[in-house]
Amino acid sequence: MIKIVELDETNMDDWDLSNTPFELTGRINPTLKNGEWTISETPFETAKITKFPAEKPDASYLTDPQKQLYFAYLDGENVGQIRMFRNWNKFCYIENIAIKEGYRHEGIGQQLFSAAEKWARDNGYIGLQLEAQDDNLNACQFYQKRGLQLGGADTLFYTANPNISVALQWYKIF
Repeated sequence: MIKIVELDETNMDDWDLSNTPFELTGRINPTLKNGEWTISETPFETAKITKFPAEKPDASYLTDPQKQLYFAYLDGENVGQIRMFRNWNKFCYIENIAIKEGYRHEGIGQQLFSAAEKWARDNGYIGLQLEAQDDNLNACQFYQKRGLQLGGADTLFYTANPNISVALQWYKIF
């Protein structure tokens, strides 16, 4: 059984255990027409493997009521996390969600996402917001299944990273 637990001083060292390599299987192709976003998908002929760099949360996640980090534990093992904060625009900004390799597609991400949504609603935020790369098709499909909609595409966000061409902004308004 999955147990969702808030970050505290006893589990602070677990912050990067679920940040493991994952597959990039395709690309989202956004199109804006008459103020409405539509998307198509282009699968890659061969999946690519990537991993996000480690981003240790600072101690403010322990004390700032406008920040939250949840871990998912299965039989005492850290298998996932979701990290978020109150953004200036009154959205709960999800800055990281990660499920450990070997535990994906088992509902752990859904449980973490539900915890994040409850936290956002309980704190009076107007919705959820996050950014995903256009070449992370699996993540974008997951966000759509959670009720997020594409709100924007930024072709300059990753100028310093030649491997990513478009940053996609996803939103769920409560």
